[in-house]
Amino acid sequence: MGKRPYKRRQILVDRFQYRLVLINLLYFLTILLIFSAALFLPLIIQLESSTPLSEQEAVATQFLALHARVWPALLLAFLLLAIHSIIVSHRIAGPLIRFRNTFKAVATGDLSVRVTIRKHDYLGNEADILNEMIAGLRTKITDIEKPYEEACRVVMALERAMESGSIEDMNQNTDALRVQMGRLGASMEQFQIGPDETYAQRGAQRQIKNAQQM
Repeated sequence: MGKRPYKRRQILVDRFQYRLVLINLLYFLTILLIFSAALFLPLIIQLESSTPLSEQEAVATQFLALHARVWPALLLAFLLLAIHSIIVSHRIAGPLIRFRNTFKAVATGDLSVRVTIRKHDYLGNEADILNEMIAGLRTKITDIEKPYEEACRVVMALERAMESGSIEDMNQNTDALRVQMGRLGASMEQFQIGPDETYAQRGAQRQIKNAQQM
């Protein structure tokens, strides 16, 4: 997931694309109505007025000539706009789909993913920032793993000391465990879980509350 370019088998693959194409077509229809009114309405008014028959014939000829030239050109412009809208929407929708898949993977704890998009797709800067975020999370998790592994080693040594009954070894390992827990807390300090609250602060508040209840 997130490592191979997304291959599209449909023209429109996301609801966003439908909305974008529809909006562009509505823009085109609005411009078309304004353009048609400005172009044909004066001729229609002239045809409906009490002008001489010869002038009406000239206006009718001009009206038909405009019909023959304008509508094919507008139809071509309509098709080009629709194709361009689909191309643009693909270059946006493709990265968005990759972002969603990556978000889902990260939400499940998978930090091995990486967003890759096609060369001509949009949102390239956003993809780079997302990859930087995932890399930063991997680094922070690695920083937590080191004191955790050391704390596990100290706990095993403490268990052996308890089995042997050596008070001195138990005290040494207890002190070492406090040191590793402090390092683990410092690593957790990197995470902020509230507007003004870090993970370590919440842990300290929990310890104070537990001590008051004892």
